[in-house]
Amino acid sequence: MSTMTPNIRRKSGDLDVYTGLLLAAFLVLVAGVVALYTANARQVEGLSQMNTENVLFGVPGFEMIQD
Repeated sequence: MSTMTPNIRRKSGDLDVYTGLLLAAFLVLVAGVVALYTANARQVEGLSQMNTENVLFGVPGFEMIQD
């Protein structure tokens, strides 16, 4: 009679499959954001001789070329 047995939650240190997938997706997302930031910052470094304006409150890597 499985309907009469109480549901007991297991407490183990094992990672759930979905928790592992969520962690892996988060790490891939962070790696992508860091890669895009470094690529953008490298490209903006070459714009130092041009007239640029920072468009995101002084955060490096967010410059816009002015005419």
